[in-house]
Amino acid sequence: MLFIGILAVMNILMCAPKFFDIAYEINPWMHTDNPVNPSLASTQWEELYNTYTKKLGWKVSLIEPEDGLPDMVFTANGGLVYGQKVVLPTFRQPDRQPETAKFETWFKSHGYSELHKPRYDFEGEGDALFWNDVLFAGFPWRSDKPGHAEIADFLGVRTVSLQLTDPRFYHLDTALTIVNETTVAVYPQAFSKESLKAIQSIVPTVINATDEDAVAYGLNSASDGKRIVIPEGAKNLQEKYRSLGLDVFPVPISEFQKSGGGVKCLTLFL
Repeated sequence: MLFIGILAVMNILMCAPKFFDIAYEINPWMHTDNPVNPSLASTQWEELYNTYTKKLGWKVSLIEPEDGLPDMVFTANGGLVYGQKVVLPTFRQPDRQPETAKFETWFKSHGYSELHKPRYDFEGEGDALFWNDVLFAGFPWRSDKPGHAEIADFLGVRTVSLQLTDPRFYHLDTALTIVNETTVAVYPQAFSKESLKAIQSIVPTVINATDEDAVAYGLNSASDGKRIVIPEGAKNLQEKYRSLGLDVFPVPISEFQKSGGGVKCLTLFL
């Protein structure tokens, strides 16, 4: 099966944290009285960018940041890409809704010919992850389950809906990592029992993350099947990945976790 979105595609989209800030509170991690250190955020973002480009050899495209849209830095929410098709985000939170037009303009200007904006709330790759030919799609905190059928129909793929149960892990990519063509990692407590069983019935190897790794945002990682970039605080997962033969690249993400984001949130696979 084709390992879509990670192993087969090394092109990603990022957005520099020029205007990154905590200007509002829309998830349990965000507190306006716990401000971002802009200098440290820039340093951490640069380290992630350099890890992708210099250590892994991935191609990174950039979208221009927009003043007043502090969360544009989290490009994973800017769409879901499948070949030349793009599912644009329909943000639930009014603060983020203006981002959609910015991402739409970027995709159109870079040759993506088929764009679709769902009728239902949907927050891009933050809530939709390809594993081989299966699209795992999360709900209900930021994306609506009824929209999964609409997305599946547009892309022509099999979609498996996964219910998230812990508001701290409000996007699917904070609780599920696509590791390689046979393996995913999950934080079991973030899923309903039925959803966890669905993952286990489809994926041959499911790694269970510890509480410590989950709160360190260890599931919010990016892998090409052989190498994985992971928040530096997720020590247990790092050792598990090394035992599988993966090359592990830990990076700091403390400033972005203040806003409920991490490695994968800062990364949209093209």
